[in-house]
Order: sequence, then C-alpha cells, then structure tokens
Amino acid sequence: MPKSGNAHVIDAFNRNFGITDNNKWTLVLSIFYVGYCLLEMPANVLQRHIGANRFFFLSLTFWGLSSLSVVYAKGYGGILVLRVLMGIGEAGYYAGMIYYLSFWYKRNELALRISLCMTGTLPGAIGGLLAFGLVRAHTSVLTGWQFLFLVEAIPTLIMAVMILFFLPSFPFSAGFLSPRERAIAQARLNRDHKPQSHGGMNGWKGFKAIISDINAWLFMLIYASFNVGVATVSYFLPTLIKNLGFSSINAQGLTVAPYVVGWFMVFLQALHSDRTRERGYHIMASCAVSFIGYIILATSVQKSVGAAYFALFLVVGGNYSLFPLVMSWAANAFSPTSKRGVGTAFIVSISNCVSIASPQIYFDPEDSFRKGHAISAACLLLAFLATATLKIRLSLLNKRNAQRLSSLSKQEKDKVPQLSDEEIWDNDPRYVFMT
Repeated sequence: MPKSGNAHVIDAFNRNFGITDNNKWTLVLSIFYVGYCLLEMPANVLQRHIGANRFFFLSLTFWGLSSLSVVYAKGYGGILVLRVLMGIGEAGYYAGMIYYLSFWYKRNELALRISLCMTGTLPGAIGGLLAFGLVRAHTSVLTGWQFLFLVEAIPTLIMAVMILFFLPSFPFSAGFLSPRERAIAQARLNRDHKPQSHGGMNGWKGFKAIISDINAWLFMLIYASFNVGVATVSYFLPTLIKNLGFSSINAQGLTVAPYVVGWFMVFLQALHSDRTRERGYHIMASCAVSFIGYIILATSVQKSVGAAYFALFLVVGGNYSLFPLVMSWAANAFSPTSKRGVGTAFIVSISNCVSIASPQIYFDPEDSFRKGHAISAACLLLAFLATATLKIRLSLLNKRNAQRLSSLSKQEKDKVPQLSDEEIWDNDPRYVFMT
C-alpha cells in the first residue's frame, strides 16, 4: 500500500522526519530504488536456490520489519535509511512472483493472475480508506500517521509466516492437491510451455542470453517508460489531490475513487488480453489512456478542478493496467524457464534504475507539477512506440519461423526433434511468440 504518499500530506509526519520541502521528499522516494535495483537479479537467483516459500518469507519479513520501524523512527536520516531497507526487502518480489506464477498458469492466463495478485490499485483504494480514517486516530503512544505504517507492517509479517509454512513452490509439491490433480496441473502446463523447476541455464548464462536478446531491451524500454508514471503517481496522488484545493483528510478519501476505477480497468484489460491472447494492442491502448490523462493534467490542472480529478482516473487506470500486461508478455517471450526468471528480473531491475530519477520530475510544485505531467506524457508516448515496434518484431519472427518450418523437406522435417518433456527455447523455429 502506498502509505508514504498518504503520510506525506500529514504535517506531523513531515515534522517528525524533517521533510521541509519538495526536494527532500523526492529524495526520500528516489532512494528506495537503490537497493531495489542492485539486488533484483541476485534475488531471483536466490529464489531458484531456496524455493519460493522461503524467498517470499525473507522478502516480506525484511520489508515488514522496515515498515514497522518507521513507526518509531525520527529524523530525515532515519527515513532515508529505512527507505533503502524497504527497497532491499522488495527487491526480487515482483519479478519473483511472475516467475512463480509461470509454474502454475498457462501463457494466456498470466495477465489476469498478475493483475489480481500484484496490481497496486486495490491496495491503493484500501490504503486511501484506511488513511482517511486513521489520520484522526490518536493515543498516548501513537498518532495518526504512525497507525498507517503499523497496519501495513503487521499483516505483512503475519502473511510472511503463513507463506513459509503453506505456500507450495511447484504444482507437483502442492499438498492440498491430490496426486491426480497435481498430474493434471502439470500436464496442462506441459501442453503450453513446459516450465522446468530445475536445470536449464545457470544465472550467468541466463544473464548473457538476456542482454544479447533485443526483445529484452525493448521490454525494458517499455517498462521503464511507463514506470516513470507509476513510480510517481503512487506517491504523489494524495499530494496532487490536496493541491486541487482539498484538505489533507479529504485528499486521503478522494484517492479511493481513482484506484477503484483503476482496478476495474486493470482487471478488464488483463481479462480481455488473456482471452484474445493478444498483448501489444492492449498495452498501446493503456498507454494512450494514461497519455491523455497526463496531457489534461499538464494543460488544465490550474483551470479546472473537475478536469484534473477526472484525468487522475485515466492516469491511475492506464498506468497500473500496464504492469500485468507488459510483464505477462515478457514472461511469454522468454524460454527456457531459467531465462524467463532472469529476463523478468532484468526488466524490473534496469527499469527501476530509471525510477530512482522518476520522483525528481515532479520538481515544480509552484506550477502544480505541470512540467512533471508533461514529462510523464512523453514517457507514455515512448512506451507506445516501443510497444508497436516490439509487436511488429515478434509478428515478423513468428512469420519467419513458420516459413522456415514450411520450407523444410520431408527428410529435414524428420530430423527436427519431436516435442518432448524438454522446453522449447525461444530461438527454436517451433516457438510461437504471443504478440
């Protein structure tokens, strides 16, 4: 939940940590991504070695304890250190979850599952509601903003323990499934992409395969471009609404509606994308929606409160719907499984290096952040163009592979290895990319 953004509009929070101006606040936001970027890919390798349940236990526990520490910390240095620790705790979580889900769901089922498990819209709505109520709370020990981080940390730590004991790493090790159900779960995946829990490339070979794959760099460009908006709106939404003329408390409540509407857009986009087995046009549509929202903000935020608030619905829905679409597409484009794990971690890691600078684009509070909105719009346009390029490239690869297979003589076809229990690599002419 984006509690830091909710807390920033509360004066007591800013006084406690010495956040006296916008520059100090944007540094607090940016420093989170330092540890996140450095440890994203090593965390993915760690997950493969220790298993999903132990990895997510460590990730959630570290993050939860860091969030809990915010309750009692003081001073600007304290919040900077804790933000770095929270970034370390979150490193590998998103890419690791996508990697984990690929062992359970077929390629045309991933976008919906990622949207349900990992999008920030529903937590954002819940966070806004909690903030709207909790900022009024006050005891002899804790005040309103401290409750925000407390109710964020405790459930996280409880979930970490539950994951350690109850989360199966793979379908074949799921104790809640019967032997027949485990066989069915594995068979349906084998007909789709044959994920392998062991073997394949090691971390270094997977990394070399990814950095030499132009598809990985295009995915990274798409993710980095739209993540500029995600990395800012998740923290600045309460501030943007407050700057429209609302009180701090009302700004908390008014964050709920954009997140709720955004959740429906995320869900429907992912559902339709999975059912049509198409990614590129859906991503371009979400980029266009968010782009329009930022253009309205950049041109009308000082003229019309209604237009600016409506634009926030477009920005939240467009930005957050991109994450499950892009990452499920990336997971579909890399094979074998070992390359897929490194690939998703590479995209998130390198893209979040851009996120270190993302909060700095909102440097003009005296101008209602209009320049920041314009920069975000330009980034969404870049993501749109990169998506179009990638879709054309993958379509051409599919066409070329089909022509290569159809042009083989009978003797050459007999020499092509038949489908087996091994995964088909993405450089094999039999591999079909989702576009």
